[in-house]
Amino acid sequence: MKTLVQSPDDPLFPAFLALCESSFPLAERRLPEDQRLLFDKDTYTLEAWVEGDLPAGFLGWWDCGDLRFAEHFVIHPSCRSRGYGSRFLSEWMRGSDLPVLLEIEPVKDETTRRRQRFYHRLGFKDNEMTYYQPPYHREMQAVHLWLMSWPQPLTQRSYEKFRQLQLTEIMPPFH
Repeated sequence: MKTLVQSPDDPLFPAFLALCESSFPLAERRLPEDQRLLFDKDTYTLEAWVEGDLPAGFLGWWDCGDLRFAEHFVIHPSCRSRGYGSRFLSEWMRGSDLPVLLEIEPVKDETTRRRQRFYHRLGFKDNEMTYYQPPYHREMQAVHLWLMSWPQPLTQRSYEKFRQLQLTEIMPPFH
């Protein structure tokens, strides 16, 4: 069952934070106090998929006007490699006609290669531009990531528009 997590007081919010902490390095996620602040933004949505009592997955995403940016997509470890991620993400993608943009780590080993293939199977395309995710934390550097988009590669114009929004609205205010 899909549900919206609408505030930091939602009982699903701690499960989201815990999954992000165990799934993303610190450089690729917000601190809990920063994540809580996103509920005040009209363009940010946190969705959860619950199977029985288990929060099976989460997707934190941004409405960027002409595209949706999937900032954090995370599946509970017990649900990985069982079709949950494909089902959840496909359902979400069908919920809008807008293109989707997301970041992945550069392919350097079998784990990152599997992740890229997962998104390719869902119709995502690789983008050629060199991309660095702005730092989530003042003391950290930008992180080199790859951009993938659906249903087609980004145009330079779409990328520049996203990048401006990322630097002014999506990322922490110290940029």
